[in-house]
Amino acid sequence: MLQRLTSGHIVWRAEDGACGSLSPEVIGKLSRWAQRRFYMKEAGGLILGFVDNDTNGLLAEELTVPGAGDRRSRTSFFRSERHQREAEIWNSRTNGKGTQLGLWHTHPEADPTPSYVDIQDCENVLRNGRFDCNGLLYLIVGTETIGFWHARSGWPLTLLGYIKP
Repeated sequence: MLQRLTSGHIVWRAEDGACGSLSPEVIGKLSRWAQRRFYMKEAGGLILGFVDNDTNGLLAEELTVPGAGDRRSRTSFFRSERHQREAEIWNSRTNGKGTQLGLWHTHPEADPTPSYVDIQDCENVLRNGRFDCNGLLYLIVGTETIGFWHARSGWPLTLLGYIKP
């Protein structure tokens, strides 16, 4: 379930009880990377934010974005280790409270769906990463909508829905 609040925040809840929100600033940043022109390359990074102590909700407040070390083409994106270093800096700047909440990238399609490579990447991150939350938010920015999924280790990606930025 996805819902846009009057504040511009997007709130979500999965059937398993996982929940969270994205700030309007994060939605705006994601939208700017959409591949709306034929020459634009895929982009991606990490979703950063906080885990709410009361609800265990994932509160997305920041992103890492493409840069040095990443490999990009029209239909692929490879995150470099730089993204993990930026997540560690985020954690330090927030006095140990900020953490990685998920992954995001773009697709050159209106309503994006995860590819086999996307699913393998997500499973690899879940298997090898350490997180302060139960599962990750997985976003794919299309040319018209942003697709939201919740990912948990050992479970298939759960579609939460699509929103227009």
